[in-house]
Amino acid sequence: MPNLGIRLQENSEGQFMKRRDFITAVAASAGSAYAAMKALDLLEQPATAQVPSQTGPFRLQRRGSRKRVIILGAGLAGMAAAYELGKVGYECVILEARSRAGGRCWTLRGGDTLTEINGTTQTVQFDRGLYFNPGPARIPYHHVTIDYCKELGVELEVIVNLSRQQYFYQENAGPLSGQKVHVREAVTDMRGYISELLAKSINQNALNASLTTEDKERLIEFLRTYGGLDPDLFYQGSSRRGYATPQGAGLQPGEVADPYDLSALLQLGFAGNEAFEWASISR
Repeated sequence: MPNLGIRLQENSEGQFMKRRDFITAVAASAGSAYAAMKALDLLEQPATAQVPSQTGPFRLQRRGSRKRVIILGAGLAGMAAAYELGKVGYECVILEARSRAGGRCWTLRGGDTLTEINGTTQTVQFDRGLYFNPGPARIPYHHVTIDYCKELGVELEVIVNLSRQQYFYQENAGPLSGQKVHVREAVTDMRGYISELLAKSINQNALNASLTTEDKERLIEFLRTYGGLDPDLFYQGSSRRGYATPQGAGLQPGEVADPYDLSALLQLGFAGNEAFEWASISR
């Protein structure tokens, strides 16, 4: 056996420490129980994961005699582990302290009961068909959980995390404090102001980047379109942000709403909502 730096000694009754006690002591001292079991040759041909290819799914390959496995926790990880190990012949038992499975994933519908930390119990009064997720509200489109949903026939529902019609609200944030600001308006105005500043910097040769005259002309033209700038490279609002007076038929082109002040937007702290895992599409 490799030298682990720990010597098994007799206890006060003249008995040697049991292997289980030794492994527990290693784990308690911030060591690795797995490494200790491996050194003691207690891991007998465990299941191994097949390296997934670009065309094949994740699979476990079983070797050795039939084993029984106890899994602590009936969250998604525990249930997925039991599901995959069961495919290759392991007998799995999941132990869960709560009265339900799912872990942090939980959906409340009409008639369900909810017990708060302080012991108060509430009964959900939602109308039929309505629900609320008090834990995670979505599955990121790149998560393997979606593969399990497809494999097990779980119905999926598209969730739109980002809508330009939503509002951005912030208190104690300058002139726009306590106001409901449409995401569409904030995004359009910030894009316009950034385009204006960059276009003017290019015209004044204030960029560190080396650009040819042709590149500068092309970039300024792009910024004029991208930011909705006027011929003098000023951002004074754009129909993309919406209208103060709606468009109508005939000679009613509508009146474009005035943009928010750049300083007010900066104090509002708006930075968009476009994280990779928040995409609204599914595979």
